[in-house]
Amino acid sequence: MESEVERIVRRATYASVVLGVVLSPIPLADEIVLLPAYGVLAAKIGRANGVALSAMPWRPIALTALTGLGARAAVNVTVSYIPFVAAAANAASAVILTRIFGGYVDRVCRDPKTATPLGVRDFAAAMQPRKTPARA
Repeated sequence: MESEVERIVRRATYASVVLGVVLSPIPLADEIVLLPAYGVLAAKIGRANGVALSAMPWRPIALTALTGLGARAAVNVTVSYIPFVAAAANAASAVILTRIFGGYVDRVCRDPKTATPLGVRDFAAAMQPRKTPARA
């Protein structure tokens, strides 16, 4: 990601963490609030990449956001009634999802015509730790 987009995603990440923690007592409330926030995030990333709102690949972006939020909800609902654990899980999953989504939107803004939505497997693969080569 370019520095402008990194700044945009970083700010969105902070906001999503706050939303996740504050709304953690209400199961699935943060997913409802994050959906339009991700729309704004996508528009800002598009603008930073010089892509007009009308040229944005909104369908794949929306499907990716919905898939990510659905997967996040499925994970977070399992701990939603455990105080403090729910807040931590919401915050952590908000960071992960916002970073993955921001990187995805940045990539599709570079070539909007070939944009395809991410699926659950794509999100799972993106969350896998990167392997670093062993030092000799």
